[in-house]
Amino acid sequence: MGDLLITTPAARQVIDTFFYDLPYVIALPVAFLLLAILLVYASRASEARRLYVALLQYLVVFMLWTTADSNIVHEAFLNDEFWRHASMAMLYLVPVSGNYVGYAALEPERRRGVLAVIAGNVACFFLATVSEAFGFDGYARLLPILYGTLPFLEGYVFWQLWRSARLGNRNSWSMLFPFVLVTVLGVVDGVNAAVHFTAMPTHVMPFGVFSFFVVVMQFLQDRLVREHSLEDATVHLAYQAAIAQERAEVDVLTGCRNRLSFEMTLREEITAVRQSGRPLAFLMFDIDHFKNYNDTYGHEAGDEVLRRFAGTVRQMLDKRKPFFRWGGEEFIVLCSGADLDEAAVLGNTIRRRVGESVVVCGQHVTVSIGASTWHGSFDTAEKLFQRADAALYEAKGDGRNCLRVEPPAAVG
Repeated sequence: MGDLLITTPAARQVIDTFFYDLPYVIALPVAFLLLAILLVYASRASEARRLYVALLQYLVVFMLWTTADSNIVHEAFLNDEFWRHASMAMLYLVPVSGNYVGYAALEPERRRGVLAVIAGNVACFFLATVSEAFGFDGYARLLPILYGTLPFLEGYVFWQLWRSARLGNRNSWSMLFPFVLVTVLGVVDGVNAAVHFTAMPTHVMPFGVFSFFVVVMQFLQDRLVREHSLEDATVHLAYQAAIAQERAEVDVLTGCRNRLSFEMTLREEITAVRQSGRPLAFLMFDIDHFKNYNDTYGHEAGDEVLRRFAGTVRQMLDKRKPFFRWGGEEFIVLCSGADLDEAAVLGNTIRRRVGESVVVCGQHVTVSIGASTWHGSFDTAEKLFQRADAALYEAKGDGRNCLRVEPPAAVG
């Protein structure tokens, strides 16, 4: 009974329809998936946009062909003649759109020959369509030409892709396998259409869509590499910018922050103390008899004095007390969070350490210091600086190697 059912015309037709549509049923979801992936990445791709668009066009043509050629669609919409014309038209456009993908993958200097191949495909489609319109059954009559020229035309495109891939074009390299597989499957379909291996002219070319996963994976890999490269480049540029800014704010000779950095930092500190109300003190240093080192022992000795003085002071300061070279032999320490008395204690500690440990050309280096403090909302950076400078001038007048603070009258 089972054998009888299978051999009946109706059962045989169902089986033939199933096997005829099987490649389409399998390939269509894959094509939709590839199309969705490409749509997501094509919308954000600034590079190889032509290739993305070409692949999208190919997948759309492929899906239209497989849909129009499906017997299930023919029976569902009951317009077999329309779908036959639509499927044949799309079949002629498959090599056009496929070769355009190869065209988009190649370098400009290799595209001319492929463009000629595409022109030949278009001419074949146009001739078949016009013949069909005039009732000469052009689609069926020119089908042997379409399949017969397929190995030669696609072989030429493959050769161009191969030459391009050998020179390092990753897009061309990823297209090699799809071109070979789709072409071979197309030739199999052509032979089957001529000699009728199967009862119905089943197409196996739809299975070639699986090979385009290679292309999509190549796109995704290249995109990840580019994104990582951009991230690395951004980090590197940020690092270089930070180094450049640090160098722009650092005095080369002493390693202290320079005058430009001082002016920026002082503005930031004053803004902070105005908001928080915390104290801020200011120490100005001037190396005693510095000119004598230059005049007596030379400028190298003077540079050594500056380096050793700066190195000694830096060792005694924490991050809350930035150290600046104001110019020449003058230096500044900002004492954030310290009042005038605390700054004076720090200044005298530094003065004694310098006098004991910094010796250049047999001479103990000494330093004079002026100290001032922030007096609230009515105070200014200029006044703070002027009071410290006045106190420093007083220390110089009192015999040097000492610290003086701003006078009490300055308060208020």
